[in-house]
Amino acid sequence: MPEQINTADFLYEVGVLKRTARTGWALARIANRESVADHVFRTAVIAMTLAVTAGADPDRTAALALLHDLPETRLGDMHHRTRRYLDEPKPFRRVIDDQTAGLPAPVRDLIRARAAQWLDQDTEEARLARDADVLDSLLHVRESLADRPELCRRWEDYLAASVTTDAGRSLLAEIRATGPDDWWPRTVSG
Repeated sequence: MPEQINTADFLYEVGVLKRTARTGWALARIANRESVADHVFRTAVIAMTLAVTAGADPDRTAALALLHDLPETRLGDMHHRTRRYLDEPKPFRRVIDDQTAGLPAPVRDLIRARAAQWLDQDTEEARLARDADVLDSLLHVRESLADRPELCRRWEDYLAASVTTDAGRSLLAEIRATGPDDWWPRTVSG
């Protein structure tokens, strides 16, 4: 049995995600590699936005998105080709249980409940948070591969196929119709 950690240990461990690079982008030869924490931040904002659009709980949905990659502090970031060789989701549940064992019961129970909800994908909030995860990846592809349109399109099509909610598909269409730099001129006053 692993040694129990306290709350400060847990928070230091969470900080590892700021230094953990996402690995899937190496497959696409994307030089603009982000950390897991970079990805999680925008994913949580997307999740909150999707939840409001869908009439779901935005706070719960954002919390699911914030916690969805927590096991990567111990497992590292694994792209989808790696994950299919694992007995998923059992390793992720075990990591969450180990990570939270020494936390105060209310904190431990909340994190475990949200992690289970994410892994089970049995609520609207979990499905919206999952779509947010995919949509953040799609945004990153569009930002990073604008100069390689054929590769960008292939990645976009691959990721788009994973979006399952109506709110997610609606935002997907808006993202695909909007360029990564279109926001800038709209925000600059004359």
